[in-house]
Amino acid sequence: MTHRISRRVWGTGIVLGIVLIFLAGVIWWGMAASNKPQYQGQISMPSMAGTSDYLVNLWLNPSPARVGANTITAQVTSTIGTSTPLDSIVLHLAGPNGAAPVTVQTTRASGGSSLADSFDAPVQFGAAGQWQITVETHNGDITRTVTFSVTVK
Repeated sequence: MTHRISRRVWGTGIVLGIVLIFLAGVIWWGMAASNKPQYQGQISMPSMAGTSDYLVNLWLNPSPARVGANTITAQVTSTIGTSTPLDSIVLHLAGPNGAAPVTVQTTRASGGSSLADSFDAPVQFGAAGQWQITVETHNGDITRTVTFSVTVK
């Protein structure tokens, strides 16, 4: 009789372990997907190993972007997703009407819900259409840029 209880306990423990591993995987995948950038481009910068590729990640809020007030969040990460600290990020916005680009200074994001080493900027999109957003990263004397084409509705 005790032998059957022992098998039952082991069986229940194995099933619970599998369920917990599955739930942990679902939660991890969901958290990783929630930080997935809407736009992503690549830059190369000096690193300890010489020159390495990095990803410039961009989020717009609201998404999709709309005419009027929006917030842009930018972050640079390694190709495996580790955030990279920078001195500053500057945005250059060029609208669909051919007007001169507008330069927007970002501020370092802070707070518990902010992405690590990210920068935020409030922006105004004055017209619907394709906007070019150039992200200019500054780290010491190294400046790199990447441009994204963003549809504003």
